[in-house]
Amino acid sequence: MKFYDAHIHFCYTCHTDHLTHIFMQLKEIGIKGFDAFFMAEFPPEITPILEMIPGDYHDGITLNTLSNQKDPFPLIGKATDLEIVPYLDARFIETGIEQKIQMYRAAGFKGLKLLYVPEEDSGLKISGMQKAFGRTPKQSERITSLLIDNASIQEMFITIHADLRKYGQFIENMIKEHPMTNFNICHFGFSRKAVSTLLDKYPNCFTDLSSLGPFMAKSPSSYLDFIKHYQDKVLFGSDALVGRPENVESSSRFFGGRLDDPELIEKVFSRNYLAFHKRAIGREEI
Repeated sequence: MKFYDAHIHFCYTCHTDHLTHIFMQLKEIGIKGFDAFFMAEFPPEITPILEMIPGDYHDGITLNTLSNQKDPFPLIGKATDLEIVPYLDARFIETGIEQKIQMYRAAGFKGLKLLYVPEEDSGLKISGMQKAFGRTPKQSERITSLLIDNASIQEMFITIHADLRKYGQFIENMIKEHPMTNFNICHFGFSRKAVSTLLDKYPNCFTDLSSLGPFMAKSPSSYLDFIKHYQDKVLFGSDALVGRPENVESSSRFFGGRLDDPELIEKVFSRNYLAFHKRAIGREEI
């Protein structure tokens, strides 16, 4: 099965020269292309960085692995025959937002990745913006709004991690205010009920099923019903680190094995990704 992945973090521990082998592995798995999240800016100390990264990923995060992401385009150039869409992971950008978004867009970034966690999320082991940056939830809302406003002006796609049960109104406001910008709400927004409202109301709202395997395993029929109902809005995403292609493979096999219709698989694994990126079927460039 050939497919696209809407959710890969470009983090790896191997030598850069080994990336060519990783890209070959991804192609062997069946990937045609993916959204790659690069953290081009981050604090000089590891502690505040880890406060803004889910605990399950901490073993793959060091200052060295993050430094690999600062200049992604030579790395992307190694990915022959893979369509990689570079996203700026802006979770640590607080100042000079207009100038920085312009600069990164001119450099070649086509999307913006945001982790909107104003307060602690104990379930995901994220300390949150309040602790990491010492700012109030209202201040985080203002900064995130500025990031989205400027990314939208630059015609960038937006992928955002946010718990809609807590911050659904803010996220809805952002989607509503930027109707020409496509938004991917990761992980079903942690609420199928809340994300369904946004999917119903806004043509520019999509959602990915990254990291939802354990939940679908516990409740397969209800998740399948949801995916079928929103089959034109759901994107496949592995939430894997690029240095761990085996996680991409296991995630694609899990979901591919539980979607019971070839047409549904084609939409979730390919067609919706192309629609999100405003591409026609068969078009080669992004």
